[in-house]
This record gives sequence, C-alpha cells and structure tokens, in this order.
Amino acid sequence: MSAMINKPIIAAVFSVFALTAVNEAAAQTANSTTAIMNGEVHTAAGDVIKNGDVIIRDGVIVQVGADLIAPTGARVIDASGKVVTPGVFAPLSSIGLLEISLDEEANDAGPNRGDGFPLGAALDAVDAYRRTSTLIAINRAGGVTRALAAANPGDSLFGGRGAVIDMSGAVDSVTKPRAAQIAMMGSEGASRAGGTRMGAWAFMREYLDEARSYAANPNAYVRRNREDRFALSDLKALGAVVSGAQPLIVHLNGEADIRNLIRLKTDYNLRVIIAGGSEAWRAAEPLAAADIAVILDPMVNLPSQFEDLGATLKNAARLNAAGVKIAFYNPPGFGAHNLRLLTQQAGNAVAEGLPYEAAIAALTINPAEMFGLDRQLGSIELGKIADIVIWDGDPLEVTTIPQAVFINGVRQDLDNRQAALLSRYRDLSRGALPLAYRGGE
Repeated sequence: MSAMINKPIIAAVFSVFALTAVNEAAAQTANSTTAIMNGEVHTAAGDVIKNGDVIIRDGVIVQVGADLIAPTGARVIDASGKVVTPGVFAPLSSIGLLEISLDEEANDAGPNRGDGFPLGAALDAVDAYRRTSTLIAINRAGGVTRALAAANPGDSLFGGRGAVIDMSGAVDSVTKPRAAQIAMMGSEGASRAGGTRMGAWAFMREYLDEARSYAANPNAYVRRNREDRFALSDLKALGAVVSGAQPLIVHLNGEADIRNLIRLKTDYNLRVIIAGGSEAWRAAEPLAAADIAVILDPMVNLPSQFEDLGATLKNAARLNAAGVKIAFYNPPGFGAHNLRLLTQQAGNAVAEGLPYEAAIAALTINPAEMFGLDRQLGSIELGKIADIVIWDGDPLEVTTIPQAVFINGVRQDLDNRQAALLSRYRDLSRGALPLAYRGGE
C-alpha cells in the first residue's frame, strides 16, 4: 500500500506545516528559577498539596510545599485553580520511530524478517529515533514529557531494545538508551513459532539458554558447532536480559500465558514486564508476589481474540488492589499518535474503581520505576528532575488541557502541527488566495 503514496506530496506537506519544537532554554539561562504557586499539587509520592508551591532551579525541584515564598528574581507562575502533576510518562510507544503508518520510508516501528532480515533482539531504537517527529510536539502539548520508544517485534519473537526519551525534541533527548527488550508471546508469539504456544515458550527458553551460554564464554561459544538461526548479535543483546540488568517487556494477554511468564521469570531470574495483560486480573496475586508490572490498555473490555475472553474494564482496579504495579499504553496502532490520550484512559480506569491517586501514579512514577528512573523522575519531590505539567482542570477529564509543560525544568513551546492547521483553516471563507497559501509559515 505504501507504494501508492505520493512521497513528493508528503514532503511538500511536511515542509509547509512541520514545526520545530522551540523551548525557552535561552531565557532560563538568564533566569533559572521558576516558582509555580498556589496550585493543587499531586506529587505522585503520596501527598496532594492544596494551594501548593513548587520551586524549580536549574532544572531540578528544590522546594515543594504550601505557603512557600517565591525566591527573589524567580519567574512566578500563578497556578491558582489549576492542577499540577508530574509529566505523563508513556511506558510503551513507537514515538519517534513511526510518522506515517502506510509509508515504509516513514515507518521504523518494526522489521520484516520475511524479507530475509535475520535480527530481532539486536535492534536498537536509538538508531532510528527521530527527535524532529511532528508527533512529539503534538503529544508534548498533551502533557507527555517522557516515553519509551520501542519497535514492534514484526514477525520476530523479539523487537529489540527500546529507549526512554524526553519529549523536548532536543538533540540530547535520549534519557536512557537500551532501557528494555521487547518480546512477543501469546497468540502472536505462537504465530512466530510453529503456530502453537508450546512452540513459542520452547523457543523463548531456547533463546534464553543460548544467550546464557554466550554470555558465560563468548569465545568458546563462537568456536563451537552451533545453529545458524541464533544470530550472535541477538544473543549478545539478550545478555542484559538474562543477567537481570534489563527488563523484558512481553506482549501477551491470556491467563495461561501470564502464569507461564511467572514461571519463566522464576526459572531464569529475569526482570519482566507484561504489555497487554487483558486477563492479568485472573493472576493478580501471583503477579504481585512475583513483582511483575503490567502495562495495560484499561479500555479493553470485549474480546477481540480467544485470549481476551476474560477482558474487563476493572482490570486496572483489580490489579492495583492486589498490589501489582500498573501503567497505561495506547492500543497497538496508536502508539505514536495518541499518547496524549493516556490521561483519558486513566480517567476511565478511575470510573471502574481505580483510586484517583493510583491513576496518577500509573501515569507518572510507576513507569519511571519500571525502567529504574524513579530516583530522578516520575514525582514532584525534592531533588528530582522537573518534568511538570500545569493543567487547567482535572487532568483525567477529556476537556482538560495543559497550560504549561516543563521538561528538565524548561518550559516547553506547546505549538504543534495540529494547532497550526487549526489556525490556518479556521476561516474557510473565500479569499484572494487558495486556503493553503493564506497565512501561516
């Protein structure tokens, strides 16, 4: 289908409408202290501070509390009547890898081994990440400040290593490269391993065994007789998984597969995160005991396949009640375009029984913990990086929008391509020039 797309036209459209993300770094060099005053501060650290204040200096939170005094010379933002939260952290996305789904040249979200490409686990999202993607500015304007950018496994068992990025669009916006490895199990994994789940789990264990052997003695492994189907670069990449240094994000849904994953984690001493988990509530207590987090779509209700028969809107609430760490992600196919809707998904989870502050945590501190970044990110606490959003109302309501977004303590420009299109085409009346040539840049 991508061959039918007129690429010169696409290039022309983007040259006309694409916006460069511009922040206030230069201004804040001269005045590096910002005071957010009198807001309802949801810290994601357990406290909600009414009429709360947050003081930011040189990109770091230096004071949080009520009735603080703004430092002399600080840039003061009156947040009266507004809600202040940590920035939204999207724990699984293809942001920066996918721009136009049907155009191969603008889509690095997943490899096709059917074309003879042999690698999976060795892929590194940083190699394809585009900080200038128009989707970054759009989602940043929706309050998203960090995200895991990761490829889909395509038709491989593994999708490669995802990277945590900030949404500033800056040259140095990669926060943590190689933050997680991606894998596909369940029915999708079965389709990559002879058509059965038995094959998929056997193949996964075989990969992990081979990766262990390679990590134990790479030189001996290379010299021995071995099967060509295990690429050395894949085994090398999986070394961080089998050592426990890197989490393995596994796409699956059914209860049986979830219980298999719990056993796999125990047998191989892995750090594991579930993506999907539509039936995870059926194994909530074992998941909590095994310390396995779940990244889920709280809107999954009706089954779309056999392994979703137990899907329920109460999945998030039940998992949280059992002590399972949860976070939210967009359904497949929307993992780059609609990260800004994560707050709406969280609101629906609250409507189905998830406590409000647990929903805020699922949007902020929980993803930071999943990727070992909770000492720097995810909450409004003393000494943490200032990723902060000021909302004009309840952030979990559909009509609420950010009034200000800070990344690394720098207030971000919220202009984006969609806002530019709205401005350009708001007036549809006849004029001297065609609509496409009136105003704008």
